[in-house]
Amino acid sequence: MSADAGPIGRWNGRVTRWLARIAALVLASLAVITFCDVIARYFFNRPLPFTVEITEIAMGVIIYFGVGLVTHDNDHISVDFVTLRMTERLRNVMSLITNVIAFVFLIFLVWRVWLRAGVLFEKGDMTPIMFIPLWPFAYLMAFGSIFFLTGILVQLIESGRRLNTPATEPPSPVKRPYQE
Repeated sequence: MSADAGPIGRWNGRVTRWLARIAALVLASLAVITFCDVIARYFFNRPLPFTVEITEIAMGVIIYFGVGLVTHDNDHISVDFVTLRMTERLRNVMSLITNVIAFVFLIFLVWRVWLRAGVLFEKGDMTPIMFIPLWPFAYLMAFGSIFFLTGILVQLIESGRRLNTPATEPPSPVKRPYQE
């Protein structure tokens, strides 16, 4: 993320870092639970019955709390063999277009996740074995999705800024291992 991402970018960066730390703790806890389940299953023939439920809930939290930081830092996996052959201006146009599409899609996604959390709250859905209510975790995922959206907003602002800023120096060619 650019140093001049503005207050939205700074705020988004701080919040997403904390959410990613929480996701890391959840992931570590999930690893411990899975380890204990494997030990109980193979050494005592007594698997932990709640492991699948905890894993399903934890994965939702991990994904929605972690994707905001990945988006903020622009660390998504990308294939650049096509874009490396484009001019800087065309790359900036493509970045703007893809960020607009992603932003519109994510508005819809965030809206639907919030609606789904509300439905789970109203219905009182619970997990079948431990009877854990699902709505708190759905609201946590909806909360995390907001920072996915704001991360794309920051990317959109940055791509618009790059498009409107004239290049001061020609881009240096990137040497890749597959190029000769």
